[in-house]
Amino acid sequence: MSYSIKLLSDECMGLGHYACNETVSGDGRIFLPYSCADGKFTLMSEDGGVSWKKSELKGERPFNSFLRLSDGTYLAVSFGNAVFSSIFDKNQEKIPYCAAIYRAESFDDVVSGRVDTEFCMIDIPRLSAGYGDSGNAFAGCMSQLLQLSNGDIVAMMYGQFKDDTTLCPYFEQYGGYKFYLYRVWTVVSHDMGRTWEYGTTLADCQTYPIADVNAEGYCEPFCIETEPGHLCAVLRTGGHEVVSPLYCTHSYDFGKTWEAPYEICSWGVLPKIIKMQDGTLAMTTGHKHNVLLFSGDSGRTWSEPCMVEYCDGLWGNSPSGYNTIVESRPGEITIVFDDPKALTDQPEGHKRQVYIRRYKVVKD
Repeated sequence: MSYSIKLLSDECMGLGHYACNETVSGDGRIFLPYSCADGKFTLMSEDGGVSWKKSELKGERPFNSFLRLSDGTYLAVSFGNAVFSSIFDKNQEKIPYCAAIYRAESFDDVVSGRVDTEFCMIDIPRLSAGYGDSGNAFAGCMSQLLQLSNGDIVAMMYGQFKDDTTLCPYFEQYGGYKFYLYRVWTVVSHDMGRTWEYGTTLADCQTYPIADVNAEGYCEPFCIETEPGHLCAVLRTGGHEVVSPLYCTHSYDFGKTWEAPYEICSWGVLPKIIKMQDGTLAMTTGHKHNVLLFSGDSGRTWSEPCMVEYCDGLWGNSPSGYNTIVESRPGEITIVFDDPKALTDQPEGHKRQVYIRRYKVVKD
Protein backbone atom coordinates (compact mmCIF):
# COMPACT_ATOMS: atom_id res chain seq x y z
CA MET A 1 0.00 0.00 0.00
CA SER A 2 1.19 3.51 -0.80
CA TYR A 3 0.41 6.68 1.14
CA SER A 4 0.08 10.37 0.38
CA ILE A 5 -0.87 13.42 2.43
CA LYS A 6 -3.31 16.26 1.72
CA LEU A 7 -2.69 19.61 3.45
CA LEU A 8 -5.61 20.78 5.60
CA SER A 9 -4.10 23.72 7.51
CA ASP A 10 -0.77 25.52 7.89
CA GLU A 11 0.20 28.02 10.60
CA CYS A 12 3.48 29.73 11.52
CA MET A 13 3.89 30.42 15.25
CA GLY A 14 6.99 32.65 15.00
CA LEU A 15 10.57 32.07 16.14
CA GLY A 16 11.32 28.76 17.81
CA HIS A 17 13.05 25.40 17.54
CA TYR A 18 13.05 21.88 19.02
CA ALA A 19 9.29 21.80 19.60
CA CYS A 20 9.45 18.09 20.33
CA ASN A 21 8.84 17.57 24.05
CA GLU A 22 5.09 17.18 24.07
CA THR A 23 3.01 15.91 26.97
CA VAL A 24 -0.27 14.31 25.89
CA SER A 25 -3.20 13.90 28.28
CA GLY A 26 -5.93 11.32 27.99
CA ASP A 27 -8.58 13.93 27.17
CA GLY A 28 -7.27 15.75 24.09
CA ARG A 29 -4.99 18.30 25.76
CA ILE A 30 -1.40 18.65 24.57
CA PHE A 31 1.31 20.73 26.26
CA LEU A 32 4.36 21.59 24.12
CA PRO A 33 7.11 23.88 25.49
CA TYR A 34 9.91 25.22 23.30
CA SER A 35 12.44 28.05 23.24
CA CYS A 36 14.09 30.55 20.94
CA ALA A 37 16.28 33.66 21.10
CA ASP A 38 13.24 35.66 22.22
CA GLY A 39 12.50 33.47 25.26
CA LYS A 40 10.57 30.38 26.30
CA PHE A 41 7.09 29.64 25.01
CA THR A 42 4.46 26.95 25.02
CA LEU A 43 1.88 25.68 22.59
CA MET A 44 -1.32 24.27 24.05
CA SER A 45 -4.05 22.34 22.30
CA GLU A 46 -7.40 21.47 23.87
CA ASP A 47 -8.68 19.41 20.94
CA GLY A 48 -6.02 16.81 20.22
CA GLY A 49 -3.90 19.03 18.00
CA VAL A 50 -6.51 20.54 15.66
CA SER A 51 -6.04 24.07 17.06
CA TRP A 52 -3.27 25.62 19.17
CA LYS A 53 -2.64 28.66 21.35
CA LYS A 54 0.81 30.13 22.00
CA SER A 55 1.80 31.75 25.29
CA GLU A 56 4.95 32.76 27.13
CA LEU A 57 6.29 30.07 29.46
CA LYS A 58 6.59 31.38 33.01
CA GLY A 59 8.92 29.94 35.64
CA GLU A 60 11.36 27.05 35.61
CA ARG A 61 10.27 23.52 34.81
CA PRO A 62 11.58 20.43 33.05
CA PHE A 63 11.33 20.61 29.27
CA ASN A 64 11.07 16.83 29.08
CA SER A 65 8.14 14.93 27.62
CA PHE A 66 5.97 13.49 30.38
CA LEU A 67 4.45 10.05 29.90
CA ARG A 68 0.91 9.51 31.17
CA LEU A 69 1.01 6.28 33.17
CA SER A 70 -1.74 3.71 33.58
CA ASP A 71 -2.66 5.13 37.00
CA GLY A 72 -3.22 8.62 35.55
CA THR A 73 -0.02 10.18 36.94
CA TYR A 74 2.81 11.56 34.80
CA LEU A 75 6.47 10.54 34.65
CA ALA A 76 9.54 12.05 32.96
CA VAL A 77 13.27 11.44 33.21
CA SER A 78 16.33 13.62 32.74
CA PHE A 79 17.95 13.43 29.34
CA GLY A 80 21.51 13.13 30.67
CA ASN A 81 23.43 11.41 33.43
CA ALA A 82 22.83 13.62 36.47
CA VAL A 83 26.17 12.77 38.12
CA PHE A 84 28.49 12.87 35.14
CA SER A 85 30.22 16.13 36.11
CA SER A 86 31.03 14.61 39.52
CA ILE A 87 32.98 11.65 38.12
CA PHE A 88 36.66 12.32 38.79
CA ASP A 89 38.19 9.38 36.94
CA LYS A 90 36.47 9.00 33.57
CA ASN A 91 38.45 5.80 32.96
CA GLN A 92 37.33 4.02 36.13
CA GLU A 93 35.96 0.53 35.67
CA LYS A 94 32.45 1.32 36.90
CA ILE A 95 30.79 4.48 35.60
CA PRO A 96 27.68 5.38 37.64
CA TYR A 97 24.44 6.44 36.00
CA CYS A 98 22.04 8.62 37.95
CA ALA A 99 18.63 9.52 36.48
CA ALA A 100 16.58 12.46 37.65
CA ILE A 101 12.98 11.27 37.86
CA TYR A 102 10.18 13.83 37.55
CA ARG A 103 6.64 13.07 38.76
CA ALA A 104 3.39 14.98 38.49
CA GLU A 105 -0.01 13.97 39.79
CA SER A 106 -1.96 15.41 36.86
CA PHE A 107 -1.69 17.07 33.48
CA ASP A 108 -2.45 20.41 35.12
CA ASP A 109 0.51 19.87 37.45
CA VAL A 110 2.80 19.29 34.44
CA VAL A 111 1.59 22.51 32.83
CA SER A 112 1.93 24.58 36.01
CA GLY A 113 5.30 23.11 37.00
CA ARG A 114 4.13 21.33 40.17
CA VAL A 115 6.63 18.52 39.64
CA ASP A 116 8.47 16.42 42.24
CA THR A 117 12.08 15.38 41.58
CA GLU A 118 13.71 12.11 42.68
CA PHE A 119 17.07 10.56 41.86
CA CYS A 120 17.68 6.93 41.02
CA MET A 121 20.97 5.10 40.48
CA ILE A 122 20.86 2.59 37.61
CA ASP A 123 23.44 -0.17 37.19
CA ILE A 124 24.37 -0.11 33.49
CA PRO A 125 27.14 -2.67 32.85
CA ARG A 126 30.10 -1.52 30.74
CA LEU A 127 28.89 2.10 30.56
CA SER A 128 31.64 4.38 29.27
CA ALA A 129 32.44 8.03 29.84
CA GLY A 130 33.28 9.93 26.68
CA TYR A 131 31.98 12.66 24.43
CA GLY A 132 28.78 13.57 22.70
CA ASP A 133 28.58 14.94 19.19
CA SER A 134 29.37 18.53 20.25
CA GLY A 135 32.49 17.80 22.26
CA ASN A 136 30.38 17.69 25.42
CA ALA A 137 31.18 15.34 28.27
CA PHE A 138 28.84 12.39 27.99
CA ALA A 139 27.97 9.13 29.76
CA GLY A 140 24.67 7.91 28.42
CA CYS A 141 21.22 9.50 28.12
CA MET A 142 17.54 8.61 28.17
CA SER A 143 15.62 9.67 25.09
CA GLN A 144 12.12 8.18 25.49
CA LEU A 145 9.77 6.48 27.95
CA LEU A 146 6.97 4.07 27.13
CA GLN A 147 4.72 1.91 29.28
CA LEU A 148 4.04 -1.56 27.94
CA SER A 149 0.83 -3.56 28.08
CA ASN A 150 2.32 -5.72 30.87
CA GLY A 151 2.80 -2.61 33.05
CA ASP A 152 6.58 -2.34 32.66
CA ILE A 153 8.07 1.07 31.85
CA VAL A 154 10.90 1.00 29.31
CA ALA A 155 13.39 3.83 28.89
CA MET A 156 15.21 3.98 25.57
CA MET A 157 18.86 5.00 26.02
CA TYR A 158 21.93 5.64 23.91
CA GLY A 159 25.60 6.33 24.52
CA GLN A 160 28.80 4.32 24.60
CA PHE A 161 29.88 1.16 26.38
CA LYS A 162 33.50 0.20 26.92
CA ASP A 163 32.97 -2.32 24.11
CA ASP A 164 32.25 0.42 21.57
CA THR A 165 35.53 0.85 19.72
CA THR A 166 34.43 2.18 16.32
CA LEU A 167 35.98 5.64 16.08
CA CYS A 168 34.36 8.49 14.13
CA PRO A 169 37.15 10.24 12.11
CA TYR A 170 34.96 13.33 11.50
CA PHE A 171 34.99 14.51 15.12
CA GLU A 172 38.67 13.74 15.59
CA GLN A 173 39.53 15.79 12.49
CA TYR A 174 37.18 18.74 13.01
CA GLY A 175 36.54 18.67 16.76
CA GLY A 176 39.84 17.46 18.11
CA TYR A 177 38.37 14.72 20.31
CA LYS A 178 37.75 10.99 20.06
CA PHE A 179 34.13 10.08 19.52
CA TYR A 180 33.12 6.42 19.48
CA LEU A 181 29.93 5.49 17.66
CA TYR A 182 26.82 5.26 19.83
CA ARG A 183 24.79 2.19 20.71
CA VAL A 184 21.13 1.92 21.80
CA TRP A 185 19.93 -0.02 24.84
CA THR A 186 17.04 -0.15 27.29
CA VAL A 187 16.51 0.06 31.02
CA VAL A 188 13.30 -1.28 32.53
CA SER A 189 11.19 -0.52 35.60
CA HIS A 190 8.70 -2.97 37.08
CA ASP A 191 7.46 -0.58 39.79
CA MET A 192 6.18 2.54 38.00
CA GLY A 193 9.61 4.11 37.59
CA ARG A 194 10.88 3.90 41.17
CA THR A 195 13.70 1.46 40.44
CA TRP A 196 15.34 0.50 37.14
CA GLU A 197 17.47 -2.31 35.78
CA TYR A 198 19.47 -2.76 32.60
CA GLY A 199 17.48 -4.41 29.82
CA THR A 200 19.33 -5.20 26.61
CA THR A 201 21.17 -3.63 23.68
CA LEU A 202 19.10 -3.11 20.53
CA ALA A 203 22.00 -2.28 18.21
CA ASP A 204 25.69 -1.42 18.33
CA CYS A 205 28.17 -0.73 15.54
CA GLN A 206 30.44 -3.64 16.37
CA THR A 207 27.62 -6.17 15.92
CA TYR A 208 25.79 -4.29 13.16
CA PRO A 209 28.23 -1.97 11.37
CA ILE A 210 26.86 1.08 9.59
CA ALA A 211 28.08 2.11 6.15
CA ASP A 212 29.64 5.45 7.11
CA VAL A 213 31.76 5.61 10.28
CA ASN A 214 31.69 9.41 9.97
CA ALA A 215 28.08 9.24 11.14
CA GLU A 216 27.22 8.96 14.85
CA GLY A 217 26.10 5.36 15.25
CA TYR A 218 22.78 4.11 16.62
CA CYS A 219 21.09 6.85 18.64
CA GLU A 220 17.86 8.80 19.28
CA PRO A 221 15.66 5.68 19.38
CA PHE A 222 11.89 5.77 19.42
CA CYS A 223 9.88 2.69 20.29
CA ILE A 224 6.19 1.81 20.12
CA GLU A 225 4.30 -1.31 21.20
CA THR A 226 2.23 -2.18 18.14
CA GLU A 227 0.44 -5.08 19.87
CA PRO A 228 1.04 -6.84 23.20
CA GLY A 229 4.70 -7.84 23.36
CA HIS A 230 5.57 -6.62 19.83
CA LEU A 231 7.85 -3.58 20.01
CA CYS A 232 8.94 -1.64 16.93
CA ALA A 233 11.91 0.72 17.37
CA VAL A 234 13.38 3.17 14.87
CA LEU A 235 16.98 4.38 15.32
CA ARG A 236 18.92 7.34 13.97
CA THR A 237 22.50 6.91 12.80
CA GLY A 238 23.38 10.16 10.98
CA GLY A 239 24.46 13.54 12.27
CA HIS A 240 26.28 16.84 11.64
CA GLU A 241 26.68 16.99 7.83
CA VAL A 242 26.76 13.21 7.32
CA VAL A 243 23.67 11.61 5.79
CA SER A 244 23.11 8.14 7.23
CA PRO A 245 19.99 5.94 7.32
CA LEU A 246 17.24 5.38 9.83
CA TYR A 247 17.11 1.77 10.96
CA CYS A 248 14.21 -0.30 12.29
CA THR A 249 14.26 -3.29 14.63
CA HIS A 250 11.61 -5.45 16.30
CA SER A 251 11.10 -7.38 19.50
CA TYR A 252 8.34 -9.94 20.05
CA ASP A 253 8.99 -10.62 23.76
CA PHE A 254 8.45 -7.21 25.42
CA GLY A 255 11.96 -6.05 24.54
CA LYS A 256 14.01 -8.93 25.89
CA THR A 257 15.48 -9.78 22.46
CA TRP A 258 15.66 -7.82 19.21
CA GLU A 259 16.00 -8.66 15.54
CA ALA A 260 18.86 -7.33 13.42
CA PRO A 261 18.21 -3.67 12.43
CA TYR A 262 17.46 -2.86 8.79
CA GLU A 263 17.37 0.40 6.81
CA ILE A 264 14.01 2.07 6.22
CA CYS A 265 14.92 5.63 5.15
CA SER A 266 18.16 7.12 3.86
CA TRP A 267 18.30 9.89 6.50
CA GLY A 268 16.55 11.39 9.53
CA VAL A 269 16.92 12.35 13.20
CA LEU A 270 14.75 11.80 16.29
CA PRO A 271 12.06 9.65 14.64
CA LYS A 272 8.68 9.70 16.39
CA ILE A 273 5.90 7.20 15.81
CA ILE A 274 2.20 7.13 16.62
CA LYS A 275 -0.37 4.41 16.04
CA MET A 276 -3.43 5.84 14.30
CA GLN A 277 -6.92 4.68 15.12
CA ASP A 278 -7.04 2.46 12.01
CA GLY A 279 -3.79 0.73 13.03
CA THR A 280 -1.51 2.62 10.64
CA LEU A 281 1.85 3.67 12.08
CA ALA A 282 2.80 7.26 11.23
CA MET A 283 6.35 8.53 11.74
CA THR A 284 7.85 12.01 11.56
CA THR A 285 11.52 12.75 11.08
CA GLY A 286 13.62 15.47 9.54
CA HIS A 287 16.87 17.44 9.42
CA LYS A 288 17.58 17.13 5.70
CA HIS A 289 13.87 17.57 4.96
CA ASN A 290 10.80 17.24 7.19
CA VAL A 291 8.81 14.18 6.17
CA LEU A 292 6.17 11.67 7.21
CA LEU A 293 6.41 7.91 6.68
CA PHE A 294 3.69 5.30 7.15
CA SER A 295 3.46 1.57 7.81
CA GLY A 296 0.43 -0.70 7.47
CA ASP A 297 2.13 -3.82 8.83
CA SER A 298 3.23 -2.84 12.36
CA GLY A 299 6.48 -1.32 11.16
CA ARG A 300 7.85 -4.23 9.16
CA THR A 301 7.85 -2.10 6.01
CA TRP A 302 7.58 1.66 5.58
CA SER A 303 6.35 3.93 2.82
CA GLU A 304 8.46 6.31 0.82
CA PRO A 305 8.82 9.67 2.61
CA CYS A 306 5.91 12.08 2.16
CA MET A 307 7.36 15.59 1.97
CA VAL A 308 6.28 18.10 4.63
CA GLU A 309 8.98 20.70 3.96
CA TYR A 310 11.86 20.46 1.50
CA CYS A 311 15.22 21.89 2.55
CA ASP A 312 18.71 21.64 1.06
CA GLY A 313 20.58 23.78 3.60
CA LEU A 314 23.35 22.68 5.94
CA TRP A 315 22.88 22.58 9.73
CA GLY A 316 21.81 26.00 11.00
CA ASN A 317 20.08 26.71 7.71
CA SER A 318 18.05 23.51 7.85
CA PRO A 319 15.17 22.18 9.96
CA SER A 320 16.33 20.64 13.22
CA GLY A 321 14.20 17.57 12.54
CA TYR A 322 13.03 17.48 16.17
CA ASN A 323 9.27 17.33 15.67
CA THR A 324 5.97 16.47 17.34
CA ILE A 325 3.29 14.28 15.75
CA VAL A 326 -0.27 13.52 16.88
CA GLU A 327 -3.42 12.11 15.28
CA SER A 328 -5.60 15.18 15.69
CA ARG A 329 -8.72 13.54 14.20
CA PRO A 330 -9.28 10.04 12.82
CA GLY A 331 -7.23 9.80 9.65
CA GLU A 332 -5.62 13.23 10.19
CA ILE A 333 -2.06 13.99 11.29
CA THR A 334 -0.79 17.18 12.92
CA ILE A 335 2.96 17.77 12.80
CA VAL A 336 4.80 20.54 14.66
CA PHE A 337 8.25 21.29 13.25
CA ASP A 338 10.77 24.09 12.80
CA ASP A 339 12.17 25.47 9.57
CA PRO A 340 14.48 28.44 8.77
CA LYS A 341 13.67 28.80 5.08
CA ALA A 342 12.01 32.24 5.39
CA LEU A 343 14.76 33.70 7.60
CA THR A 344 18.08 32.23 6.43
CA ASP A 345 19.57 35.72 6.16
CA GLN A 346 19.06 36.34 9.90
CA PRO A 347 21.72 35.76 12.62
CA GLU A 348 22.03 32.45 14.46
CA GLY A 349 19.15 31.90 16.85
CA HIS A 350 16.80 34.07 14.78
CA LYS A 351 16.27 31.73 11.84
CA ARG A 352 14.07 28.78 12.68
CA GLN A 353 10.34 29.29 13.04
CA VAL A 354 7.78 26.84 14.40
CA TYR A 355 5.11 25.61 12.00
CA ILE A 356 1.98 23.57 12.64
CA ARG A 357 0.58 21.62 9.70
CA ARG A 358 -2.38 19.30 9.60
CA TYR A 359 -2.76 16.65 6.91
CA LYS A 360 -5.28 14.07 5.83
CA VAL A 361 -3.60 10.70 5.31
CA VAL A 362 -4.62 9.16 1.99
CA LYS A 363 -4.14 5.44 1.33
CA ASP A 364 -3.58 4.85 -2.38
